[in-house]
Amino acid sequence: MIIEVPKFYDSPYFVDEPGNWHLKPGAPEETVEEFEQYMKMLNEELEEH
Repeated sequence: MIIEVPKFYDSPYFVDEPGNWHLKPGAPEETVEEFEQYMKMLNEELEEH
Protein backbone atom coordinates (compact mmCIF):
# COMPACT_ATOMS: atom_id res chain seq x y z
CA MET A 1 0.00 0.00 0.00
CA ILE A 2 1.31 3.45 -0.92
CA ILE A 3 0.44 6.21 1.51
CA GLU A 4 0.80 9.81 0.42
CA VAL A 5 2.58 12.01 2.95
CA PRO A 6 0.32 14.90 3.95
CA LYS A 7 1.51 18.40 3.05
CA PHE A 8 1.45 19.52 6.68
CA TYR A 9 4.23 17.00 7.45
CA ASP A 10 6.79 19.32 5.83
CA SER A 11 5.40 22.44 7.49
CA PRO A 12 7.65 24.26 9.94
CA TYR A 13 4.58 24.39 12.22
CA PHE A 14 4.29 20.60 12.46
CA VAL A 15 5.83 18.92 15.52
CA ASP A 16 6.39 15.18 15.09
CA GLU A 17 6.83 14.05 18.69
CA PRO A 18 6.15 10.34 19.23
CA GLY A 19 2.57 10.03 20.42
CA ASN A 20 2.11 13.81 20.42
CA TRP A 21 1.73 15.15 16.91
CA HIS A 22 0.65 18.78 16.98
CA LEU A 23 0.99 22.13 15.28
CA LYS A 24 2.77 25.13 16.70
CA PRO A 25 0.71 28.25 17.36
CA GLY A 26 0.24 30.51 14.35
CA ALA A 27 -0.01 27.72 11.75
CA PRO A 28 -1.81 28.82 8.57
CA GLU A 29 -5.50 27.89 8.43
CA GLU A 30 -4.92 25.60 5.44
CA THR A 31 -2.33 23.64 7.42
CA VAL A 32 -4.59 23.46 10.47
CA GLU A 33 -7.51 22.16 8.40
CA GLU A 34 -5.42 19.51 6.68
CA PHE A 35 -3.87 18.41 9.99
CA GLU A 36 -7.28 18.16 11.72
CA GLN A 37 -8.78 16.18 8.83
CA TYR A 38 -5.83 13.79 8.80
CA MET A 39 -5.93 13.26 12.56
CA LYS A 40 -9.69 12.63 12.43
CA MET A 41 -9.22 10.04 9.68
CA LEU A 42 -6.36 8.41 11.59
CA ASN A 43 -8.38 8.21 14.82
CA GLU A 44 -11.38 6.74 12.98
CA GLU A 45 -9.16 4.04 11.47
CA LEU A 46 -7.67 3.22 14.88
CA GLU A 47 -11.15 2.91 16.41
CA GLU A 48 -12.15 0.41 13.70
CA HIS A 49 -9.27 -1.92 14.63
